[in-house]
Amino acid sequence: MFCATGRSCCARALALSRGMRRAGSGGGGDGESPLRRLLDGAATFGEPAAPGEGELRWATQPYARRGGAAGAGAAPREQPEDTVVLLFPGQGAQRVGMGLKLAHLPAARDLYQLASEILGWDVWRVCTSGPAEELAARVQPALLVTSLAALEALAEARPGAAGRARAAAGFSLGELAALVWAGALPLERALRLTELRAASMAAAAAARPGALLTVWLAADANLPHLLLRARDHAAAAGLPDPVCQVANHLYPHCKIVGGDEEALLFVERVGGRFGVRRSARVAGAAGAFHTPLMAPTRAVLRAALAACEVAAPRARVVSAVDARPYGDARSVAARLARHAAAPQRWEQTLQALYARPSGARFPLTVALGPGTALRATLKQVNAKAWDSSIQIEV
Repeated sequence: MFCATGRSCCARALALSRGMRRAGSGGGGDGESPLRRLLDGAATFGEPAAPGEGELRWATQPYARRGGAAGAGAAPREQPEDTVVLLFPGQGAQRVGMGLKLAHLPAARDLYQLASEILGWDVWRVCTSGPAEELAARVQPALLVTSLAALEALAEARPGAAGRARAAAGFSLGELAALVWAGALPLERALRLTELRAASMAAAAAARPGALLTVWLAADANLPHLLLRARDHAAAAGLPDPVCQVANHLYPHCKIVGGDEEALLFVERVGGRFGVRRSARVAGAAGAFHTPLMAPTRAVLRAALAACEVAAPRARVVSAVDARPYGDARSVAARLARHAAAPQRWEQTLQALYARPSGARFPLTVALGPGTALRATLKQVNAKAWDSSIQIEV
């Protein structure tokens, strides 16, 4: 497939990602459009990089490092309150109509167009008009594009903020968007990877059905013992190797449990005896995501990532797989291969992002894309960080 410029969509996407790696460095004037810089990168695809372009000219942590006086020629130390942390949403945040608030931003529309050319279907129509069933089937690439396009709305709402972003994290699918922003994944590969990720998760769910259950816990709850009892109950009912475990650590006293249906029914029925105050099924969850029931996705994603251009992130991206920053390209591929089957340690990820000495100031946190869950969760984990946060509506 070729674009209107006569160049391949692959070339445009690779150039776009290259531009994203430059844009992520915080360069450019305050009024410069982050997505326009990315899209304009397509015009220089194949040209030699400018001197110093490949250097890491910016902090790899969102806050100023402690240490002695800066050496001669060193860049001035940034104050934490002058930096930005980006949060990208996960599956479940989507809604028909997302992106409509970006329609007046040419660079955002260009990003939707480029994604449509890469994927072979109209991403803008699916996001903004649906129908809901089609959005649900194509939610992973659709949400990836929309959350990245929200960077343009951030530039409009807070000029210069995108250029001051020094760290990012993403909930579940959102971690891929954070890695694209940080230059670790080319856009085209990320879009293809999300489609493959969605298909492999659906296949795993079809092979062994499961579900997700949110539980709100009392302070003295004994969730590990409850989950053990639930697995024992399912095994006694004849289910081999039953699964029932925490799939998402959301915030203190709130977790999402995933696993086999028989085990989840037990949690719902007797959870109150173990300190479960309330529980609710996760609407729209078609499987026990982020549990061992998704284990078949690992081999599929590992093979895809082996053929994918992966780089070390040029900004601090904290992975929800283990609440630690990504390192080199190998760590990106290894963690993404485990991603769909590994529990999401979101509470711990936010703690890692905002850990600081008492009295230290906080960066501006920007929740990008549809839904309000990112800021709502942040408020439960770190209220001071929430005080300095905003939502970019799409």
